Amino acid sequence: MGEVGERPGPFRGPPGAYETFVGMHVAAEEIRAEAAVLIDHHARGAWQPNDADRKAAVALFRFLETGLPLDAEQIRSALALPEPAAPVSAGLLALLRSTAGLLDTTDVADGPAGRDAVDHVCLLLDALALSRPDGR
Repeated sequence: MGEVGERPGPFRGPPGAYETFVGMHVAAEEIRAEAAVLIDHHARGAWQPNDADRKAAVALFRFLETGLPLDAEQIRSALALPEPAAPVSAGLLALLRSTAGLLDTTDVADGPAGRDAVDHVCLLLDALALSRPDGR
């Protein structure tokens, strides 16, 4: 095994963290914090989402409008959509991939920190999906 508190098996790392890529662990609190930063940057105009960002956000927003909870497969499907000229922004891409990883780990995703992280990601998706291409 590894350090004290590490989980056995393929999901190694501290409790409350999950694996998004081989060997990469991101805690739910980090996802929440990154979503909050992107929400703030978008609201202040410090970050202008591109067409691919909006396209992914709109696809996920439409799914959320069905009333079903966001799931990892929906995120991966939205990221697999054909991209416009510019790819999804690196920060948003990393956040969505991390969120998909969190949602794959049901025990973490269903906990208070996991639900809070996903709620913040959904708030960001709402803001991006409802924003106009001119940044408003």
